[in-house]
Amino acid sequence: MSLLLLNSPEDPPTFYSRSWMTTSTPDLAFATEDIALKKTRLVMDQLGGSDHKPVLLRVEMNTARNATSTLPRWNFKKANWDHFTAVTDELAVSINARSKNTNREAKAITEAIIKSAKKAIPRGARKNYRLYWTEELEELENEVKVARKEVEEHPSVVNNVNLKRKTAKLRKETIRTQREGWQEKTASLNMEKDGNKLWRLIEALSGTEGKGKRPRSLWKRVEIQ
Repeated sequence: MSLLLLNSPEDPPTFYSRSWMTTSTPDLAFATEDIALKKTRLVMDQLGGSDHKPVLLRVEMNTARNATSTLPRWNFKKANWDHFTAVTDELAVSINARSKNTNREAKAITEAIIKSAKKAIPRGARKNYRLYWTEELEELENEVKVARKEVEEHPSVVNNVNLKRKTAKLRKETIRTQREGWQEKTASLNMEKDGNKLWRLIEALSGTEGKGKRPRSLWKRVEIQ
């Protein structure tokens, strides 16, 4: 069965060599003709400290799929509780606590709390949420993206060193936040009773959630510790 190369000459390079300060595309994708005609290939932005850019391959199967959405979450750590209290008090003035229409007043209280929360508590959602991810890591990753683009467009020793430095800083900070997240989340776990919770936590912190079976050797090492 013959295979077709899915790469296009117009696609941007996917690999940057820090040793030679050159770009290339060693990341090749092949498919049979029936699949190749239904696919799209997209080189994504710099991800983490990798020398390879991620490549997204989509295959149109002409099947209806339910649209998925990520529900926003409340960020209580950044909540302005003084503002929340003030807005809630202001909205609660018009609520008649002695009314016999309990359902109506209960609904009014709920609406007041939600409206206050929207004004005082940030919320949002990330499609590729990582348990240990922080705003600092987000900023460092963006710096690596900028440095990667700069060195690809203007190869030089200075730009190459700058990319290496920012990549090393991102990796070091990622390891630190992963370690702190591990220590914080496992501090209250019972190794004998919370085995499944611990395993899900390992997957979340390592970014491998739902990608495989539980490795017995790793599990035994965790239990021994």
